Amino acid sequence: MRGTGSIGARHLRVLAGMGVDDIFALPVRPTASLAGRSDIPASVELVTSYPETELDVVIIATDTSRHVEDALEALDHSPKVLLLEKPVSQDAASARTLSAHPRSDTISVSAPLRFHQGLAVMADLLPRMGQVTSAQVRSQSWLPSWRPNRDYRDSYSARAAEGGVLRDLVHDIDYPVLLLGAPSFLQATLGHGLLGIEAEESADLLWGDHGAVHIRLDYVSPVKTRSIRVSTTDGALGWDVVQNEIAVEIATAAGIQRTSIRFPDDASVDVVLARQTLAVMEQAGVSTGNLMARFVPAALPDGIRAVAICDAARAAHSSGGKEPIVW
Repeated sequence: MRGTGSIGARHLRVLAGMGVDDIFALPVRPTASLAGRSDIPASVELVTSYPETELDVVIIATDTSRHVEDALEALDHSPKVLLLEKPVSQDAASARTLSAHPRSDTISVSAPLRFHQGLAVMADLLPRMGQVTSAQVRSQSWLPSWRPNRDYRDSYSARAAEGGVLRDLVHDIDYPVLLLGAPSFLQATLGHGLLGIEAEESADLLWGDHGAVHIRLDYVSPVKTRSIRVSTTDGALGWDVVQNEIAVEIATAAGIQRTSIRFPDDASVDVVLARQTLAVMEQAGVSTGNLMARFVPAALPDGIRAVAICDAARAAHSSGGKEPIVW
């Protein structure tokens, strides 16, 4: 593990809970400053450099501005798989350095929403629902509540160069692309001013390659919302990530037939993250024996494409028109 902030500590907790042996953590901060931290399992060995041993998986969980540099350093130690936290980098151009690396095919990008049972069922059902006509995606929350013990204005999320909702909520760009296909062009409007931060506080993206897709991302909603609703020629499908529920609506001659499916296990962030970890371990050749094949990790090109969509959104906001996705 490279990085021991909140996300890194969560990965360490999940790994320890899975019974993984030989867990090493390489902090960015001085190792001595982490002594006694209750969120880092006692079984984790804190190190000051990469160990001289064969590494199955390396997880990069540092600040976004360090991702490419830290990933390249980790690749020098030849792990079987490298799991890179989202987003891959601040922009697609800097992420292309990783694409050029001879071991780029060993890189996965952290995308936990791909490991929700709700998304897997949504992907199974959608092709049976006729042609997609439109989709609405929402991911709305309140930035000051993200890190209660830290002033949100001092976090990386507030910085224009590496924060903002486009990068922070890039998961909510990745999974609609997985379900509906990637856009060629998009329009976007970004919002600023309510929270007093440099980075964008909200983003509205619109594209039309696969029906009209509208994505709303924001930091300014105290009532958390995370969902997608897809309208089709046969009905509609909705996935509520907060409630862990899918709603199926099918148009029949007798009216609308409604069904709901719940996924209570998806409520646990650790359970979902463990599914991703299992998938990455399988990639590294560590057989887990209990991985559902429907869960597909995000590869490096997936992560770069999601960042390229963010780049295009910022460009479209500035130009006031449609901008191409360049990745």
